[in-house]
Amino acid sequence: MRNLKLLQRIVTSGVIGTTVLLGSFVAKVQAATFTLPMEPAAKATGIDILRDRYSLDGTGITIGVISDSFATAQTFDVSGNADTYATNVANGYLPSGINVLKDYTGSDAIDEGRAISQLIHAVAPGAKLAFYTGTGGVDSIGQAIQALASAGADIIVDDIGLLPQNTPDAPSNLLDLEPPNGSINQAIDAVFNQGISYFTGAGNDFPNTSIYGHANNPNALTVGAVYYGNAQSYSNQRFGVVVEQGQLEPFSSEGNPGSLKPDVVAPDVLPISFNLGGDSSIDANSRFFSFFGTSASAPFTAAVAALLQQANPNATPTEIYNALRNTAYNPSPGFDSRHGFGLIRGDQAILALGVQPKPTTIPEPSAAPALLCVSVLIAGLLLKRNQVNSQALTLVHSGLITQD
Repeated sequence: MRNLKLLQRIVTSGVIGTTVLLGSFVAKVQAATFTLPMEPAAKATGIDILRDRYSLDGTGITIGVISDSFATAQTFDVSGNADTYATNVANGYLPSGINVLKDYTGSDAIDEGRAISQLIHAVAPGAKLAFYTGTGGVDSIGQAIQALASAGADIIVDDIGLLPQNTPDAPSNLLDLEPPNGSINQAIDAVFNQGISYFTGAGNDFPNTSIYGHANNPNALTVGAVYYGNAQSYSNQRFGVVVEQGQLEPFSSEGNPGSLKPDVVAPDVLPISFNLGGDSSIDANSRFFSFFGTSASAPFTAAVAALLQQANPNATPTEIYNALRNTAYNPSPGFDSRHGFGLIRGDQAILALGVQPKPTTIPEPSAAPALLCVSVLIAGLLLKRNQVNSQALTLVHSGLITQD
């Protein structure tokens, strides 16, 4: 029995050893890490898969950002310490060397461009970033689009909100004309024809104002907002509702009748390092603040587009737009004026672009572990047979059974 137990231990340890050895050949995919805690949004949109299985980080892609300011506002983190571009670089929330072509220094600057850049960097940390302020009206935004294109941007995103073209008594330079009119639309059309993708927010005006201005441009991808923050839900006091993860934000703007806008929706309530505008709520992860609205959803989508562009550098803006539209998830199949074609799914969009994940290679295991396993099992069977024979002989000698 002592020998049997010893062999049983050998068999057990042999099987475990073989299992461990064989298991060591299986390539494991590590979970994606993000510079900001946005895992609910990443998992909901398949970004973790793009980062893990495809090894995509936006390398080789330049994203241009148009917003109010980048590094001129006085901002603070959750501990009340100064939060600046320099501290963002030191903490890993932003890369060094962002190309700030033109900034805004007015007293009303809030550095929303820096917040947008943090979101982009979290999704596509390998992408280069450029910034040009859009403050100053229609002409400034048109100039920003052209300047970022000239600076090498492959993708441009803005979060600038102006006024609908029918606003009475408003200065003409603040009116966002409907496409194809106006300098903003003309600039978008020009860069689109150069192969540059353009992303913009649908707006946060529901139910007061439908999507208007350059957000209706067919050469831009217009993005609404769906909640995917770090808490399971939040209370929207303005609308008097509790918004659950995965639900459309009650403020996300609606498209006009007969229009296919917004194109898609994407996550908002994403974490940033500073108190944007001085009245941001603290994120469920208490080290960050929350960034609400389509101003967060649009850059998130632009960053996803950077991963897709890296995977297929020959993809045109139209192909990227269609991949995002055609693979989006909509609770109600098809298109609707609030969700567009649905929630973006980066892991599905990349397949629509003809890119397959890298195959997991499992090298041929050595024959030695298999032979050891077989040998040990055979030895166990032989020992078991010998044990049975030994017990039978004992019974014969004791006279309890007779032997033929």
